[in-house]
Amino acid sequence: MVLPCCTLGSHQQACPLSKVSDHATRAYFQQRRQQRCLRLRARQSQNKPEGGGGGLDPLLERPVPPDQRPVNELASLRQAQLYSWATLDAQSYAIRFGLIWSGSFMLLGLPIALQTFDPLEQPLETILSAAVGGLVVVSAAVLRVYLGYAYVGNRLLTASLEYEETGWYDGQVFVKPPEVLARDRLLGSYTVRPILSRLKTTLLGSGVALALSFAGLFALSSLDPEGARQQLLPRQITSNGVIYSQAVKDISTLKDDDEAAAAEQLAQGGRPGYCGDRVVIRGKQQNAALSSPHEPITNSNHGLGL
Repeated sequence: MVLPCCTLGSHQQACPLSKVSDHATRAYFQQRRQQRCLRLRARQSQNKPEGGGGGLDPLLERPVPPDQRPVNELASLRQAQLYSWATLDAQSYAIRFGLIWSGSFMLLGLPIALQTFDPLEQPLETILSAAVGGLVVVSAAVLRVYLGYAYVGNRLLTASLEYEETGWYDGQVFVKPPEVLARDRLLGSYTVRPILSRLKTTLLGSGVALALSFAGLFALSSLDPEGARQQLLPRQITSNGVIYSQAVKDISTLKDDDEAAAAEQLAQGGRPGYCGDRVVIRGKQQNAALSSPHEPITNSNHGLGL
């Protein structure tokens, strides 16, 4: 390679590259190396959680894959959609889980409650039943977040870390160096434990609310004759049905005997409950068929108002 011009005295002539100063060549390659170092440092600063967090040398944790290091697991957890709510301030935290409860109340709990209770005659039962559905969903969400942070917190606080080198079949144990152990325990004590404390308080509150809602439903059903009817235990279960009244010997007599039907109705809380016994009747019929296979199964739904 030849440079286009090289001044020698008052004359210009083509000069070979070998005659160019070594100082310029070294400066050129040194500048290239500096540019590569700057780009490498920029990438390392952007992917800092992938290396040694807390300013530590990444080589200290080199045996453990980056995605299985507790410091990186914590960083990923705090960026996840649901798990990140646990790191918000108290007002934002309460608003988000309150929205979950409201949505579950309207979309899940209330439709089921309307199918179970009459909102005009049993408004309190309807509201409490829908509230139970919303509280169950909130409790499940908070429990899921709690388990995630508890898992990462245990991995931060432990001195020996279990990891998978290439797969589930290749488990290894990594003993943390003192620097890594000190950093992880600081994160576990001052970052994860406050989050777990908040989640425990939320779980405790939702559990108390669930218990109060169930207690209210039980109290209201005890005061309601309809609810009391559902708590009655059958006196006798036969192959034809369930009998509550002691004045009735066989359920087939209810078809023609008005007095027996009235006695059975009174024993069941004021309303005939034959249709509610279909599952029990069917089970008894199947047991009877197994015990005497040559006896035909009769349809017990006739005369029961079905």
